[in-house]
Amino acid sequence: MATTSSGVNALYEDVLASLIPFYDNFVLLPTPGVLTNVYNISGGLGDTVKVPITNYWGVGATVGEGNAIITGAGVEDFDPGSIQLQVGKRGAGTFVNEEALEDGGLATVRNAVLLRLSRALAQGTDQAGFNTLATGSAAALTDVANLSGITNDGVSNANAYTTGDISFVMSPEALAYAMKREPTIKMFNDVNYDRYEMVATVRNGFARIPFSRSAGNAVFARAIVGSDSFDATDATGRVTLNMFSKSVANLRKINAPTDASGFYTAVVSAAHEFQLAKELNGIGASSGSIGSIAQDLANQALMDGLIGQAIGARFIRSQNVPTGLASA
Repeated sequence: MATTSSGVNALYEDVLASLIPFYDNFVLLPTPGVLTNVYNISGGLGDTVKVPITNYWGVGATVGEGNAIITGAGVEDFDPGSIQLQVGKRGAGTFVNEEALEDGGLATVRNAVLLRLSRALAQGTDQAGFNTLATGSAAALTDVANLSGITNDGVSNANAYTTGDISFVMSPEALAYAMKREPTIKMFNDVNYDRYEMVATVRNGFARIPFSRSAGNAVFARAIVGSDSFDATDATGRVTLNMFSKSVANLRKINAPTDASGFYTAVVSAAHEFQLAKELNGIGASSGSIGSIAQDLANQALMDGLIGQAIGARFIRSQNVPTGLASA
């Protein structure tokens, strides 16, 4: 909106031009390589996307000479289905006092506003996606018992810990994402308080993509549930590399698609990343404690290189996965 302040007009135009690039730098799930099924429906009618899915196919059977192929080997009809993906609105806002522009400077205020608005929208987007992956709904989880429709390869005994995190190993085909509105900002001049209200919104949504097989419906993702304590042990619910390796093996078992390089994506919470790093300390790649620069670099190299290649997953840390959940 137009105001009599040249400073706030410049701030608004700069934030308006930079919000989408800042948002894109912080949001994880819709980025290329993480999800394959991404749809931009801005400019169209409605708020729902119908995503096609195909049925599971069986293994070709041995057929004797002169015998029927279809009835003898099994019918492999292409029988597509679909899922509904509805977008929702996510928003964040901030106040900018006239004194902040006068005393703090345009550059300082601009960076602060962009950081808050873009990261808030990005975190809201990713949290909705990971909640959907965990339960089929974007609503926040309250405890690990909310986990549904996805198998846990992590700690099976919820009594081992008080609160826990949920990490994931996922195929790029596990979720579908749609965007109806790109990140947008609006401003209102509140003369009563001598300040400006800046509000940013985005409309997007996620849906799990099921696949059909003889055992029933499932998704191309696995959950890793474990303690959210940095000091967790085997007895108190820490996660291990073996759990992630098991998830990868389970995805391979059902022929879950990988990315172009043949990897799945392992998205871990900060606590689970720390627990895995402590496990890597025993490998002896470098001397030093967990807090040393040398050991941190060695752990990261192992996680990105040797461990990732051996397990078959790229590790990404995100605090937007469900964290701090009650055990039951």
